[in-house]
Formats: sequence, C-alpha cells, structure tokens
Amino acid sequence: MIITKNLKSLYILVVFAITVGFVNFQLKSKNLILPNTKLTAFQVLVLQLQSLKNNSKLGDDRGIEQVFIFAHPENKKITGPIKKFKKMIKSDPYSIFLDHNENEVELAHKDQFHEVYLVKVTKNNISRTFLWTLIPYIDNNKNSFWFTVNVISYQYKKEV
Repeated sequence: MIITKNLKSLYILVVFAITVGFVNFQLKSKNLILPNTKLTAFQVLVLQLQSLKNNSKLGDDRGIEQVFIFAHPENKKITGPIKKFKKMIKSDPYSIFLDHNENEVELAHKDQFHEVYLVKVTKNNISRTFLWTLIPYIDNNKNSFWFTVNVISYQYKKEV
C-alpha cells in the first residue's frame, strides 16, 4: 500500500515537472499558447500559474494575456476585454499571483464536468489560497478544451 502511494506521488511529481518544463519553454517563445484539445485541465492550470509567476519576465503583461486566453468564453464577456481583465488581475485579491515566488497545487475535486484545485500562492512571505475551477468547453466542431471558469479566494477553517 505504501509503495503504491509512493509510486503515485512520484508519477504526479514527474508529470508536474515535465509540464512546468514544457510551459516554461513555450512561454519563452514570442507566441502565446492557444487552447488545444491535448491540454489537460491540470496543464492549463500550470500554464496559467507559470504565466502569472513570470509576468514581468515575459514583458508587456504577456503572462496576464496568456491567462486571458484560457479564461472561459462566457467569463470573458464579464471580465473582458483584455484591458479590463488586466486591471482586475492587478487588484486584490488576484495581484498576489503576479510575479509570485511559489505555488502549491492540490486537486480538490475531479469529475467529467470540472476539476477544482486548491492553489496556495506565496509572494514576499505572504500566502493566499484560492479555489481554481476549470471546465471543458465544446466548440462548434465538437472539440473539447479546458478553460478556467472561476478563481475565488478561499479560507479554510480547521476543525477543532
């Protein structure tokens, strides 16, 4: 039982490392990554987190623009256009994502309709936790893409 758990943890760590490496390589190119049927919800989340973490390094708010590309089309009607989205990301509670030092991601819930992650972000020794939800979006050609549908600040209370 312990061996199975350790192998599962090792597998998750390897997949995470490969995904982060791929995302960092892609973000160094001039082009932003577009939705792709091969990207998993977790890969989209990592892409968005790395984009925000490296926003200043990428220049011209390209990290924020990358995140906006993977915002759910219905959400873009409310949070967009991009100028409005940038203003939102640069304000509380989301500003902690910009150029953050580290993040921790934990799967909270997964089914065929959505994936929800607990994301703890740390910047300058200040941490904040968010619930990050992604859902698949089916386009007119019946292709399925993962998009972020909401990111909300989350405070959990420990039971005593």
